[in-house]
Amino acid sequence: MFYILLTYLLSPVVYIWLFLHKRNDIKRILVVQTAKIGDMICTTPVFREIKKKYPYVHLTVLINPVTRGVLENNPHIDEITAIWHTDIKGFAGKMELSRLIRKGKYDVAVCLNPNIPYVVALFWGMVPLRVSVMPDYVGGTFRLASNLFTHLEKHIRGSMVIETYMQMLKHIGIKSNYISKEIYRSEGSDEKVQQIFGSIGKPLIGIGVSSGNKMKELGKEKIVGLIDLLLESMDSYIVLIGSGQDLNAAGSISDAVAKKEYIINATGKLSLAELPALIERLSLFIGVDSGITYMADSLSIPLIDIAGPSDMQDLRPVGNDAIILQKKLKCVPCSHAFKAPYECQRRDRACIESVSIEEICDVAIKMISGR
Repeated sequence: MFYILLTYLLSPVVYIWLFLHKRNDIKRILVVQTAKIGDMICTTPVFREIKKKYPYVHLTVLINPVTRGVLENNPHIDEITAIWHTDIKGFAGKMELSRLIRKGKYDVAVCLNPNIPYVVALFWGMVPLRVSVMPDYVGGTFRLASNLFTHLEKHIRGSMVIETYMQMLKHIGIKSNYISKEIYRSEGSDEKVQQIFGSIGKPLIGIGVSSGNKMKELGKEKIVGLIDLLLESMDSYIVLIGSGQDLNAAGSISDAVAKKEYIINATGKLSLAELPALIERLSLFIGVDSGITYMADSLSIPLIDIAGPSDMQDLRPVGNDAIILQKKLKCVPCSHAFKAPYECQRRDRACIESVSIEEICDVAIKMISGR
């Protein structure tokens, strides 16, 4: 609250400065999106539509370093600035972020992370046009601070977040409803994937080992049971997919599977920028509502999304070959785009556990045989 009150107190200085340095054209745009991998992939239509309207603008994206691989090959982005959440803590952190933004001399800022540090930093960063989403779940402090933006676009519960983002862009002259996601792989990634798969001619079924939100994970026991059932039912290979942090979990899963020879452990073998080349080779991907699921969706790969606690009205796969499995429980959904718990209040993760491996396997068989 201190930062907001101080900003309001000194705001006439900023408004006078902006008036004296008023610019009529748009040359530099900053998009703030420091959420995780899945959210970043779902944000990619924003970058495309900005460049479509303003092809000569310099587009910078402020990100969480974890998501760099999603964007580093995106042709619509001119510059990536990465910051950790810890970098903007305290008064000094917020002032340093403001200095960084002022240095960029941006004409427009599109804020997709509606929280206090970015309200303050964009205002003191002297950005003339500051557009933000107004979340459906919002505290009193942010509601007070939101008046420092020049335009707000309220997210209406029941609509997709990307649709709200498209509505936001109208404030900078962009009218579009094209929400198709994009992902670009790095050079040389096809060769690395070929080394992993070799000349396998059977269907490849990818399974996500983990999730950024542990509440959503399938867990070792369920993954092992699912793999055993899939390999009993279909002549295929299973590809374990995850980051380097998932190596131990993937190794434990692989050791517990009955038919180990049909497991390809790709965990940690590819960077995030290389991973699309692997996903493109899959016949089917099975995962929870996480970043790799949305990567598969952006590449039009058939997928099964075990949605668990996630609000599918906020964010969901939209491909023609995407199947969402989610039980209708009183507590579902509890995880929303702008309000995501990391612990199950029931302590039993019923939304995940109630989806049986038999149900998942039946859907997988139908999808594979249908292709």
